[in-house]
Amino acid sequence: MDLEKRVEILEKRIDKLESEKMNEKLNGLKVGDTFELAGLTWTILDVTEDWYKCIAERFEDGMVFDDGSNDWRTSILREYLNEDFYNRLASEIGEDNIILFERDLLSIDGQTEYASCDDKVSLLTVDEYRKYRKLIPNPDYWQWLITPWSTPCNGYYRSVTAISPYGCFDDYDCNNRYGVRPLCIFSPNT
Repeated sequence: MDLEKRVEILEKRIDKLESEKMNEKLNGLKVGDTFELAGLTWTILDVTEDWYKCIAERFEDGMVFDDGSNDWRTSILREYLNEDFYNRLASEIGEDNIILFERDLLSIDGQTEYASCDDKVSLLTVDEYRKYRKLIPNPDYWQWLITPWSTPCNGYYRSVTAISPYGCFDDYDCNNRYGVRPLCIFSPNT
């Protein structure tokens, strides 16, 4: 057997082991349960037979959303989460266990200028924050959401929604340094 074939077989075995490891982590868990992954505690927000939507504890005390824009699609925070942080997760559980999902970028005032995008790692939207609020206690820090306050068609280029330590949200400049709680959808199976 040639070296290329052996490498292919080894890669398949590694993928299978990573899949089994992820199944062990998530098997039998339900909404509200927590688990450890990549050095963080994750809370399960939603479950279907195909995936688990989970939010991590704060992993950074303060990161800027972006230097000059409230558009999640081009933000430096999104780039970091979907590259560096994603690679950290994927190296532990395998790329196939992190599911790409659509992000609705509807602004607080109903503007659809930014439309949507797909992420492997994201943050909550305002609507998701409302939906899962009972599972998300008040943070003791400011926390970013991906929802813009409004968009350039209304003269808003920099205002992004953030959660206060009291659990309410307001608009803040994208250059502020707030906490980051990654949001992912994990597969229970590969």
